[in-house]
Amino acid sequence: MKAIVLKAFGGPEQLQVEEVPTPQPGAGEVLVKVHAAGVCHHDLLHRAGQLPGAHTGVVLGHEVAGEVVQVGAGVLQLRVGARVVIYQRRFCGQCRDCLRGRQDLCRALGLPSVDTEGAYAEYLRVPAISAVELPDGLDYTLAALASCPIATSVRALYGEAALKPGETVLINGASGGLGAHQIQLARALGARVIAVTGSAQKSEFLKSLGAHEVIVSHQGYSAEVWRLTGKRGVDVAMDNLGHTLEDTLRSMTLGGRVVVLGNVQPGNVAVSPGLLIGRRLKVQGSGSATLEELRVALALIHSGQVRPLIDRILPFPQVAEAHALLESRQVSGRIVLSGW
Repeated sequence: MKAIVLKAFGGPEQLQVEEVPTPQPGAGEVLVKVHAAGVCHHDLLHRAGQLPGAHTGVVLGHEVAGEVVQVGAGVLQLRVGARVVIYQRRFCGQCRDCLRGRQDLCRALGLPSVDTEGAYAEYLRVPAISAVELPDGLDYTLAALASCPIATSVRALYGEAALKPGETVLINGASGGLGAHQIQLARALGARVIAVTGSAQKSEFLKSLGAHEVIVSHQGYSAEVWRLTGKRGVDVAMDNLGHTLEDTLRSMTLGGRVVVLGNVQPGNVAVSPGLLIGRRLKVQGSGSATLEELRVALALIHSGQVRPLIDRILPFPQVAEAHALLESRQVSGRIVLSGW
């Protein structure tokens, strides 16, 4: 089969098409023909060698939808021809956390392309418990974004932050794959949305998604948040970047909840304990969704309440172009790879 292999850490040119053996499903596994794979910022960090434990010689990609073409021994819940989206992490399915529906906390959690197969390939072998069937009629390219970024944002906004109708939420990195979908999810719940972007050209796009106010900022945004909220601050913040955490904390109201999802520039940031204490702030890290939240994401997409934002669809051999576009911030939403 054809697959895109990371030859060495470095630029997009390190992603090269190769012929590799087609994997065969073992007991409890299925083989999926990949119809669509999203390009995530996580892929860029891995390619650049900025992820702990990352390897070369692997296939990247963890946002995938496709068709089951082979079923291994003991698989009862899926059949050949089933249309599925793949949960973005490996989990054991047997530990205390998995059994209570928190697959995202499983200690056996496998990282895509680090210790599991990646989706930039014609075929992908996965545990059958990781494959969730698609609602009838849902397109593969839309479904590819269900697990990450949409279900990830369901976890962060609804699960960790417990966003409520009428609250105000700050979303930075708002034109990216996470932020653009968080705007829609927050509006669907009846929240007021303040979006932050570094590009003035993306203001109208963010407003079209439902943002009530858009802040264009390259330095900081807390002063403008303070002005827009009448010196109250926001109830909830989605920090999709990580290095902006200090400014996000200054944007919060008393008792505010901050959820950190991004780590775009790996490293440490300054946090004032006095600010956390004085404003009674809660800071929560968030990552992948649960299986149930993936099903929620699929339902929201299928019902039209959330529209997966696809900047463009490129064939798999143009993956280097996709990485370069995302790296240069010339993308609104996600790039999806489909077809060879």
